[in-house]
Amino acid sequence: MKAKLQKLIGTAVLGLTLVSQSLPAWAGGVSFPQVTVGPSSASGSMVGARYSADSQQYIGCRFSNTYGPYVVCVARDNTGKSLFCTSNESRYLAAAKAITDFSNIEFGVTPGTTSCSRLAVYNYSDHLR
Repeated sequence: MKAKLQKLIGTAVLGLTLVSQSLPAWAGGVSFPQVTVGPSSASGSMVGARYSADSQQYIGCRFSNTYGPYVVCVARDNTGKSLFCTSNESRYLAAAKAITDFSNIEFGVTPGTTSCSRLAVYNYSDHLR
């Protein structure tokens, strides 16, 4: 009886070991910032906008080289308030190229214009879904 119990326990441990090798390990914090839009700035995460409870939010930047390199960043919050900016400055072009699906994006607009005054991209593991 004791040998059967030991064999059963050994088989169970082996089974758990084999199964646990194929399961992903989740560690670290999780943060899905929603999109916020102010009078001259916007911020939020790509994953926070995508998985928000509403269908209003989005944030992102588009890089184009059709008529010379330029970037357009856009955002809309859960109330429908939106903001955008454009730039052909190399620092903003480089920042836009760094955007991924787990990016947190912050951009600013020079008041009275559509010119970007700021573009920051934060790529953190806690923004992964």
